[in-house]
Amino acid sequence: MKKIIIYTTNDEIISLHLVKQIITNRKFKDYHIDILLTKPSILRKIKIFIVIMFFGSVKDFLKQIANKVSISEIIKNNNNCKIVSQVNENYEYGLSVYCSSKIKLQNFKIFNFHLGNLKTQRGSFIFFYKFLYDWNSISLTFHEISDRFDVGKIINERIIKLDKNCFASDIFFIYLKNKDFLIESIDKINEKNNKEYKEFNKLYLIPSFFKLFKDIATFFLKKIKI
Repeated sequence: MKKIIIYTTNDEIISLHLVKQIITNRKFKDYHIDILLTKPSILRKIKIFIVIMFFGSVKDFLKQIANKVSISEIIKNNNNCKIVSQVNENYEYGLSVYCSSKIKLQNFKIFNFHLGNLKTQRGSFIFFYKFLYDWNSISLTFHEISDRFDVGKIINERIIKLDKNCFASDIFFIYLKNKDFLIESIDKINEKNNKEYKEFNKLYLIPSFFKLFKDIATFFLKKIKI
């Protein structure tokens, strides 16, 4: 039986929905799947909610929270899956699905689903930085991980044009509206001629609370002056 490992966060709002979408696909019915969970950060959750309050739809956010999926539900309904606490076996490949911590390189390839373009939208909180830099599109990117954050061979990319009046919540949940991108990307793992950026912009980090409120204030002050 083929084996893969999925690195993800124990997040019932987005991450586990995407994991469920992958493991329930018929492609993996004869696979053994290990799931390595990281813990969600409370501080990160608070910062996300702050961004949603200023740039998103709290109503849509709460609606999605009500549509949670648990890891126990996933394991119960898929007997070819189990939770592991460490990587101790060789796998055909690994998948990073909204994993909240840096993944150690292994002797097998690991691929990451990233929200953003790997040239201009590396890092985290892309749904926030979109408003600071007035991006008119967001990419869904599936790439092979390297020893640097969000740098590596691009296996698949989907460019999503953003409506002028879109919310941060629209971007935050965008993978849930493009679940077909997951299997489409995995099917391309063995394709050749993958592109890779040699030059790329800075890495966007999760802002501190001070920087978060400072950037929000600066954004709205500019709006008022305009």
